[in-house]
Amino acid sequence: MKSLLLALAFAGSLWAAETPATPTNSPAPLRVFIRSGPKTHGPGDHDHPAFLRDWVPLLNAAGAKATGSDNFPTAAQLAETDVLIIHRQGGGDFKPEEQTNVAAFAHRGGGFVVIHAGTVASNDPATEFFKNLIGGAWKQKVTKWREGPMELNFVDTANPLVQGIKDFKMKDEIYYDMDLRSDIHALATAPTPKKKDGTVDIQTQIWTYENEGHRAFVFIPGHTYVNFARDDVKTLLLRGICWAGRRSNVNELCK
Repeated sequence: MKSLLLALAFAGSLWAAETPATPTNSPAPLRVFIRSGPKTHGPGDHDHPAFLRDWVPLLNAAGAKATGSDNFPTAAQLAETDVLIIHRQGGGDFKPEEQTNVAAFAHRGGGFVVIHAGTVASNDPATEFFKNLIGGAWKQKVTKWREGPMELNFVDTANPLVQGIKDFKMKDEIYYDMDLRSDIHALATAPTPKKKDGTVDIQTQIWTYENEGHRAFVFIPGHTYVNFARDDVKTLLLRGICWAGRRSNVNELCK
């Protein structure tokens, strides 16, 4: 009997030595929900369904736990979400129950990534709420847009979110004269035309914002869908998702 116990103990020690230890400090997958919407523009533009179709598997392949829908996530879905991506037309328009749920999500430290027309709100009360949630929003009858060649110039090159990414040009769309809070942190700007007098201004196109425990990463380009395949755009968004989700390594999803 004693010999049998010794043999079992020896076999067990061999199994333990050959079996890799399960990491105990690996973070749980970042839980991401993409709030999408219908396509609202011509071929290749505002293709929110394509973003939902392509980026859910992209994020899952990178190690996140992603899902999404055209519908606003329920309170139960938000309870299982770390980062809410809003990429749809009129992303700042919430029904009363949705506004309550998104405020609760922010209060518990949920993160936001908002892309292009996701920053649009349809009226002043919605703009004010959204501005204080993500740091800035489209303001009706004030904010303007320009579609065509644009240039992004990075103004905080030491920031981990933009390290290694050089200024670049692409065909897309900029927004300007947005309703921005003074305490956003600008990451990139773009030359912005003032159509009334023909002068050129410089205004923020990518920023981060922190308020009362929650984070937001806002990316104004995103009009033209093919640009999401660019390595620089993809890296910026993946890093922004990690930062909004409070990951210590912003390159966690940049596989």
